[in-house]
Amino acid sequence: MNRFELSERWSPWDDLNAIFSAAQAAIDEGPLEPFDCEVVFNAEFDPFTVDTLEQAWEDLNRNPHMMSMDIVVTHRHADEARVALRYSSRRLQLTGRGSDWDRAKAAYDAAQAVLAGSYGITTPKLPERPVDTVAETRKRLVIEGLEAAWKNTDSSIDDR
Repeated sequence: MNRFELSERWSPWDDLNAIFSAAQAAIDEGPLEPFDCEVVFNAEFDPFTVDTLEQAWEDLNRNPHMMSMDIVVTHRHADEARVALRYSSRRLQLTGRGSDWDRAKAAYDAAQAVLAGSYGITTPKLPERPVDTVAETRKRLVIEGLEAAWKNTDSSIDDR
């Protein structure tokens, strides 16, 4: 596995704070240090770009009626690890990719965990693996065969 690439969509979405928290989690958990950040508001009509999450949050609070928002956080070498959060029309798309599998996946997973928690989804516990019935049946048959052989031995035979 040389490259990591994954994407998912969330709809409807209205928790803008969680989007920023997810981006910060991707930076922290990737880790994407040193990182680059680009936030583009209203890319379809009149694009407005900032280069920090803090500045983007301030701009969003001043003008909460934006049409779309794209947050892209990358490792300084963007090909190694990249997480993008695209919000438009109450839809959110999370994408992650990169040549550094561990770093890109860790960043993606961190962002996904924040979003899932905000959406009310918890990570389920994986079920226990089922018993290997073939191996269990073989073991039972061997034990039954040994028990039958033990019963059929003549206990009156002395040691020779």
